[in-house]
Amino acid sequence: MEKKNYGKKPREVDEKVLIAKSKSGDRAAFEELVRQFSKYVYTTAFFILRDAYEAEDVSQEVFVKVYLSLKGFRGLSSFKTWIRRLTVNTCIDRLRLHSKTLDKKISLEKMTEEYEIDLTGSGMSLEKSYFNKETVKEVLKIIVNLDENYRIPLILRDLQDYSYREIAELIDKPIGTVKTNIHRARKIIKDKLKE
Repeated sequence: MEKKNYGKKPREVDEKVLIAKSKSGDRAAFEELVRQFSKYVYTTAFFILRDAYEAEDVSQEVFVKVYLSLKGFRGLSSFKTWIRRLTVNTCIDRLRLHSKTLDKKISLEKMTEEYEIDLTGSGMSLEKSYFNKETVKEVLKIIVNLDENYRIPLILRDLQDYSYREIAELIDKPIGTVKTNIHRARKIIKDKLKE
């Protein structure tokens, strides 16, 4: 059987082609989809869960779910939107089930060594001036150390582009609380950066 080579650069092969081939059982196409989205899934999981090992577990769980349900993916939204929602929901489920037992040790260094973090291309609402080379690591440290009530809505809004209403539904909080917590999280970041 001929081994297919889909290249090494992200987005080199159109994701619609990869999805179609994956649906028909092309293992190499599915592996390329995983490769293209693994950094995105892991980064999202890490910021929500604040634990490198849990983020790795969630990443694996998400791609198992993708593999099992890909045939049902109809393309009504983009693949990235679909995998984003799957990742966030998996993380929130994990937080609800294991909030008392999750390891609170934050291994930002492990994450930044193993995974490239590119916040500038994520369409976030946090002020762009925070995201230069000098401050990006400081902002990341502040975000991962925020209380869960502030961290998760902020991540969903500013790093994942969810609407306030979507966030309220995902985390089961009133929309007013979501807006207030995001505002407070942004203020905490600004204040800590001034220190």
